[in-house]
Amino acid sequence: MKTLAFTAIFIAVFSTLSSAQQLPAGGVLGQINTIDGTARDITRQLDRPPLLAPFELSHLPDINKVSTEPLNALPATLAITTSAGKNLWLDVEVESGFRAVQRQWLLLADDSSKKRLIEHGALIITESRYAGLGMALLRFNVPEALDSKQALSQILSTQAALSLARNHIYQAQSQTSQPENESLLRHHIDNEKVTPLSRVNPACELAVKVGLVDSAIDTKHKAFKHADITAKSFLPDDLATSLQHGTVIASLLVGKTTQLVPLLPQGKIYSSQVFYQQSDYAQGATLSAIIAGVNWLLEQNVQVINMSLAGPDNQILHSVLSAAIAKGAIVIAAAGNEGPAAPPMYPAAYQEVIAVSAIDKHQQPYRWSNRGDYVDYSALGVNVLTAQSGQRVGRESGTSIAAPYVTATLACLALTYGKNKQNLLDKLNDLAIDLGPKGKDPIYGVGAIFRP
Repeated sequence: MKTLAFTAIFIAVFSTLSSAQQLPAGGVLGQINTIDGTARDITRQLDRPPLLAPFELSHLPDINKVSTEPLNALPATLAITTSAGKNLWLDVEVESGFRAVQRQWLLLADDSSKKRLIEHGALIITESRYAGLGMALLRFNVPEALDSKQALSQILSTQAALSLARNHIYQAQSQTSQPENESLLRHHIDNEKVTPLSRVNPACELAVKVGLVDSAIDTKHKAFKHADITAKSFLPDDLATSLQHGTVIASLLVGKTTQLVPLLPQGKIYSSQVFYQQSDYAQGATLSAIIAGVNWLLEQNVQVINMSLAGPDNQILHSVLSAAIAKGAIVIAAAGNEGPAAPPMYPAAYQEVIAVSAIDKHQQPYRWSNRGDYVDYSALGVNVLTAQSGQRVGRESGTSIAAPYVTATLACLALTYGKNKQNLLDKLNDLAIDLGPKGKDPIYGVGAIFRP
């Protein structure tokens, strides 16, 4: 953007100087002032944030011409260490720009595959059996020469290779407002005109259970003083965990303050803690931790599971969620924040998973929300007031923020109408407000889910 601004200013200045050569000497100072003013005007126009897409779908920009928001910048290789500085694993960039644990893979466990891997120099890290999912998985590191699906498939049976996948890393799908002056933001939030809390309704006041696959929650926050939260960590004990994202998502569901009305004031949260801190602004979760977290939620008999995370297609992830859904789970996931021209993000794009995109309070799409045929519903996900770690309250945006609205509504419907998924989706469709062209569309899905 800076290069573009400089080029535009240079062209404007050059053009103006060409005209200035024809002026008498006494007009040079005025011409310089004109040049300076022109440069400032161009800079202001280039720095002005782009307008949000209009509400009408027919007026939206060409999807192939809309750039996407980059992920929080991370180095190609990131060492994940304990608080004492001991290396745990390397978080690296792999195929298609996604991230994974360096040279680490997952495979449905069987004795023959395990033997072949060891014979070819693989190091078995864990062999885990997941009772809730009804499956067993091998997690193993490989030599550099075997670090591709093609190379590993050559030493495994055809059937075994079908369940082979990297230990990918998935990202949280929200963005915190970063004010230059936090005291001004505090004043603005405390004094802005908002809907009175007496007119903000929860999704329901039933004692529903909801599972989160997310970061740890700052349970000391005043918003959770009376909240019912059961948590289990699936990270190494000595790894610094992130509190931010899980605190935000949990506060939407059960957090209550003078500024916040939870969607589920009587709800019980089961929190699978899987995110670790990648940087000041980014949090990642390994697939192996996500699998363990989903398995634990099934063991707790949690039916409705919120996954406000996104990343690459992965055969093991698909198998795990298919198994969970076959056992009666309903999985809701953030559609992704890669932008309208981006490819599908997972797990939201799996057919069995309910994908949620984000809209703002004017019912316009969030500018970075993914779009596609896989989007099932939309919900509020722009500048939403939430609790934040460290006793703070702030604004968050992203498809992560939108997903809990659908999660809460489905949890309420499930307790009222039973566990049949298709019946629940029919009820949810009745509640959805169709905002795009009639019927399901790639921006809003079936429609938007709002508070009652």
